[in-house]
Amino acid sequence: ISSSVGTLVSGALDPSGRDSARVTAEDLETGQKTIDYPYVLRGRSGLIRFETYRGVNDYLSTKYPASFADERDYWLQFTDESIQDRYLRQLADNIRAAETDREDQARAAISMVQKIPYIGYSYDTAAKYPYHVLYHQNGDCDEKSLLLAYLLRDLGYGVAVFEFEQESHMAVGVRAPERYCYGKTGYAFIETTVPTIPTDAGGEYGEAEVKLKSDPKVFVVADGDSFEGIWREHTDAAEWNRIRSMGRELDPYNYGRYRNLAQAYGIPYE
Repeated sequence: ISSSVGTLVSGALDPSGRDSARVTAEDLETGQKTIDYPYVLRGRSGLIRFETYRGVNDYLSTKYPASFADERDYWLQFTDESIQDRYLRQLADNIRAAETDREDQARAAISMVQKIPYIGYSYDTAAKYPYHVLYHQNGDCDEKSLLLAYLLRDLGYGVAVFEFEQESHMAVGVRAPERYCYGKTGYAFIETTVPTIPTDAGGEYGEAEVKLKSDPKVFVVADGDSFEGIWREHTDAAEWNRIRSMGRELDPYNYGRYRNLAQAYGIPYE
């Protein structure tokens, strides 16, 4: 998986586009499109319905990323844009309506973003806003990570994004008990590009398909609650990796465990 992570953090682009104070609802609420985003929760399939607008997408397309001396400010401009927030906050409300249990709301958000198709861009491509990911129904690792960070923030969780410069990769961190956190970051690792068990950071990234070895930069998006129940995912991830380490030929018991875990998290399997 390749990524545009790191692009334009210290570049020369200036913000441009229409003044948000002058944009009207009539301008923005054109080209309405209803999209159902699938997710999987403990093997149960669900859908999150969301109304998108071509007008909002087009407006955000004029908002070129600004450069900042502080890298955190660069990434926060994608989660804190006021017009986007006016329309995107409804998605978190729709997730709450779909799942009544608070931690299941986080799980649904994670699965939903993971199941949005990944698309790679050249390294010099600027990141897009989370709303673009929803409207176009695709995104790369930084864009999908920013979308998930936005949703987890709105659902009340402490959240950060991890930037792995060496591997050109971005992922999400959710506040969690220390034993389930990635290294000493204070946040549990969540991959966003494909369906993966939360806390599992064993994937291969970049054009060379390397594993994550560098210490990530941690950019806090929001303070909030800890995902206490993530111990379940941590246990499942350990079992998943134990089985995968056995090779492609599995006995019936271990294949059954492998299949059950894949189905529980919506992971494609053979």
